[in-house]
Amino acid sequence: MRSLLPEDKQVQLRCEGEGLQLLLSRSSKKGLWRKLTSDEMLKPYKGQMSVSAELYFSPEQLKQRHVQQGKIKLYDAKGLYGTVVVDVINSRVKRD
Repeated sequence: MRSLLPEDKQVQLRCEGEGLQLLLSRSSKKGLWRKLTSDEMLKPYKGQMSVSAELYFSPEQLKQRHVQQGKIKLYDAKGLYGTVVVDVINSRVKRD
């Protein structure tokens, strides 16, 4: 699998969700997360570029095997840099 981390350590990326109910943040796991705006640039820190995603589901979605599908898209100054496909499955539900 190809790493999405840019080879250029100075490159900045921005990200946004598509087709998902989520909150994207660079905050730590402790405390309240600050939401990333779609135009906020992410800078690498110690050779890593991390983004946390908190997904939201309705009670009806959780009754289905395929709960939600969408993408987290990363953009650099030239445009689309990479895409992370997110497919949330409830393994406790055998079949839809």
